[in-house]
Amino acid sequence: MTEQRPTVTLNTFKLRAGDVLWNYGMRILLRGEAAVYTSTGGRLVHHWADALVTNIEDVKAEGFIPLGWLYPDKWGIGERGGWGKDWGAEPKWPIQGNELAFWHVEREESE
Repeated sequence: MTEQRPTVTLNTFKLRAGDVLWNYGMRILLRGEAAVYTSTGGRLVHHWADALVTNIEDVKAEGFIPLGWLYPDKWGIGERGGWGKDWGAEPKWPIQGNELAFWHVEREESE
């Protein structure tokens, strides 16, 4: 099992590309810049759609979450050429939050 390094707890707005978060037993690498938008409630939201799960073997072994949630559906690879899971894709888990969301992040210090 992947050993968890020391973490700090950070607000969503302090996250940055290259950070590694722990969420639901998954070690998740933030890649690229966050998409930023205003929610219907007027709060600013940061969203990383391309966050990579780096400890997929642990996730599989422990059953942290259903594996199908980590892989995209793709047309043409399913039964009789329909929709199917693209098990060859990278396992991803989107990270999204506003100023009220906090995350466990592998960092030596908060800034």
